[in-house]
Amino acid sequence: MDNQSAVKYFAPLGLLVVLVTAGAAAAHTGGANDGALSVKNADGRVVMVGKGAVIGRFDKGQVTIKDPNPFDGTGPIVTGADRVEALGEKTTRYSGSNIRFRMIGGSFTATVFGTDIDLSVVGRGMVTLDGKIAKGSGANSDASYAVNGGAPEDFPHFVLTFPLAAPPSSAGG
Repeated sequence: MDNQSAVKYFAPLGLLVVLVTAGAAAAHTGGANDGALSVKNADGRVVMVGKGAVIGRFDKGQVTIKDPNPFDGTGPIVTGADRVEALGEKTTRYSGSNIRFRMIGGSFTATVFGTDIDLSVVGRGMVTLDGKIAKGSGANSDASYAVNGGAPEDFPHFVLTFPLAAPPSSAGG
């Protein structure tokens, strides 16, 4: 095989390897600075603005997902919605009962407003938990959240906003 034939043969193969590697890197969500959030049995609102992955479900309500770059992850995958409403070129609201959703990789804003919310987030960004809208009759008394594998805490009956990131590492050990 001469050099010109070899280039014609291996160039497409090399391009394929580059594309596969770039796609795998873009879909990678784990990183040294990633934090983790788990929410269980919450009634109210959970907002995540950042980069990473979110997977969740709720009994009744809505999830609004903004995907600013549809090429940097899976895009929203939502099942069970009774109604799907486009709120703009990159934002969609899904509402109904027994909805399941996920976004894996890339940047996103996910706002869940509902009852019996269960979700997990791994990534970096800002989180808002808001149980004040559910306070009173019907509020789920066993609702909880945990950050970075810590002990579960009661889901707040007020607006709580915090950064999601890896916990600071301890020196020496």
